[in-house]
Amino acid sequence: MNKSDKSEINKSKMILIIGATGFIGLPVVKKLLDTDYKIKCLVRTDSDLSQLKESAAKSKREIIFSTGNLQSEDSIFGSLKDVDAVIYLVDLKNTYFIRNFLRAISRTETKRAVFISSTTVLVPLKNNIKDLKIESENLIQSSRLNYTILRPTMIYGSRDDRNYSKMINFIKKRGFFVIFGRGDNLIQPIYIEDVADAVVSIIDNGKTFRKTYEICGKEPLKYREMLQIVKRKMGKPFRIIKFPAKLSKFIISLYTKIFKNSSLTPDMIERMEIDKAYPHDEAKKDFDFKPLSFEDGIEKLIKELNK
Repeated sequence: MNKSDKSEINKSKMILIIGATGFIGLPVVKKLLDTDYKIKCLVRTDSDLSQLKESAAKSKREIIFSTGNLQSEDSIFGSLKDVDAVIYLVDLKNTYFIRNFLRAISRTETKRAVFISSTTVLVPLKNNIKDLKIESENLIQSSRLNYTILRPTMIYGSRDDRNYSKMINFIKKRGFFVIFGRGDNLIQPIYIEDVADAVVSIIDNGKTFRKTYEICGKEPLKYREMLQIVKRKMGKPFRIIKFPAKLSKFIISLYTKIFKNSSLTPDMIERMEIDKAYPHDEAKKDFDFKPLSFEDGIEKLIKELNK
């Protein structure tokens, strides 16, 4: 957040974060702690709040915790007291939660809300999760809210991410990595801090009201180019094993028949062959979105994992 953005912040504003203990939640809360916003988090009774409390203590700031859950409209309504804006970080595939939230916030004067969706909704394949996210987006867009929906590409940059952290740890342990197909598909992963920056920077930005944005890394690259960058930044040689896409689909279809609970599915191979690169011109124009390159972001992640 630049100085001009910070000067526009109303110090009395209360921001409610829903999903603060999730994957994106902690980076967003840390960014908010550097602003003058008051911070409230809706959390479950069994939520681990240690990292949030530690971050607040380091910043010498207070976080207000409101206990509740998204299964109860009244529970959400109670957390919205004195709230000026909401940052909703729970996966939009949970349409039941979105319906509860929209009903609850419609009972208040609060109109500003920021949501995290995904570029999954743009992938040209039939997918149940995609359909659920689209349904949630439609519900949000039909509401009276001054919403902003951010659609990040694959997010990386945290020990908890299930993609690149998992990949790097696998390579360290096994000394190889497998790709299905030629690896010519375009990808554009986004560093987690860039997602958090985008969320916080648009809260009071009227240009973003009732708009949806794709946000992604600085530039697209081929999957195999990404692996070469990982290899260079790790400073460790590893084998890249390629399986033809058709053969991979056949093997995985057999595997899933034998192992019913397998997380691998043939449609995953189809998704891996699709380009997932998107322009972010609108985000740059409306809120000065300037994401890291993959080379810089993955270097940060590798250093974090090596600590």
